[in-house]
Amino acid sequence: MSLILSLFLWSIPILAFNSDIWMIFQKRSEVALDLETAKSYDSQILDFFRTGLKLGFLNENELTHMEDVKTVITITNIVFGFSFVSLLTGFSYLSRSQKKFLLNSVQKTSVFVFVITLILATLILTNFQTSFLSFHKIFFVTNFIFPADSLLKTLYPDTFFRDLAAVYLISIMVISLVVTVVTHRLKLK
Repeated sequence: MSLILSLFLWSIPILAFNSDIWMIFQKRSEVALDLETAKSYDSQILDFFRTGLKLGFLNENELTHMEDVKTVITITNIVFGFSFVSLLTGFSYLSRSQKKFLLNSVQKTSVFVFVITLILATLILTNFQTSFLSFHKIFFVTNFIFPADSLLKTLYPDTFFRDLAAVYLISIMVISLVVTVVTHRLKLK
């Protein structure tokens, strides 16, 4: 289970705390603000995620949503950290024969995660609006629909999140393939 969680969650801290990646997606989405203004807002939102710095430029509904986003990101990072550390710790205490057995399991699990992610990516990206709405209904029970002219929608239009989702899903598939290849090579030793 630790491996599956680690594979699914590893890129979230990278994507959630990297304003350079956000800026790439904002440019691709043709955000209706000049890029310096968008960059300034991104920087303040990152500070909010990291330190809780108040976001005075958002209305109450947007701020409540961003607090929920911060909570989800924090929980995700904690789960990833715990999963990754327990995976490494558990592996280090195994005997040589147990490690060989575990490598087989890791390889099969990595292939499984790749296939599941490929299926999810196909479903999510072919009908992104429905997937995006469903995601928000699960993780943000209230307060996630904003008018088109809201600052959050202006900074982060749906195309921003579609591109972010695509990169996230591709990153899971790439790391799954890397783990599959590495475990295969380790089994040959």
